[in-house]
Amino acid sequence: MTTKARSSPITPVWSHCNECGHETQHIVVKQIRKSRDYDHGRYTVSVGTTRRILQCCGCHEVTMSRTDWCSEDDPQDPYVPTYFLPRVSRRKPDWLVRQEAPAYQGLLDEVYAALHADSRRLAMMGARAIIDKAIGRRIGDKGNFAKGLDELQKANLLSQQERLIIEAAFDAGSAAMHRGHQPSADSLNTTIDIVERVIHAEILEEKAKELVAATPKRAPRAANSATEKRDTAG
Repeated sequence: MTTKARSSPITPVWSHCNECGHETQHIVVKQIRKSRDYDHGRYTVSVGTTRRILQCCGCHEVTMSRTDWCSEDDPQDPYVPTYFLPRVSRRKPDWLVRQEAPAYQGLLDEVYAALHADSRRLAMMGARAIIDKAIGRRIGDKGNFAKGLDELQKANLLSQQERLIIEAAFDAGSAAMHRGHQPSADSLNTTIDIVERVIHAEILEEKAKELVAATPKRAPRAANSATEKRDTAG
């Protein structure tokens, strides 16, 4: 087994930056390459791991990557590094970062963790669970999903278009749970858009109630003095 460490800067590489939200150039601050050779008589097979500490050239955020490799791998098939912390595929909305949805915080955190790990089925199942919870919080347990949506529409809390969107998200979550469906990145992002919209609407509704309660009531308008005099004289 051999281990080689490099402390001197290496040619910058392109890598995803969580802070910048896209690929940027990174300085390789340090690289450690660990390998082992296996003698098979006529040929030797090498396997190993390359670890890198990377620093974004833009925002200077630091991350670490690990790449496992083998000398027998297809050179046309690029190696896929594992990052620590995981690469963020979708930023959390500001209202979630500010923890304005405590009833959903745990579920949403787990959904975003699944997104960052590219665990799409788990993320889709979590999205369905969040929608179920949102329905339960608004109108209670109505027995099944369709009845819950019916009650939301009767209470004017859901339009027909919004219902179609939520039903699409629910069907996608059911397919991931029961039929092993692997959703595409685009369909999953659309579902998360829907989930965020539903939760944000609930947050805004609560904020609107708080705003109304905190706003002083307008004082009754004073009666016109001339009118008062005429009424008194009469």
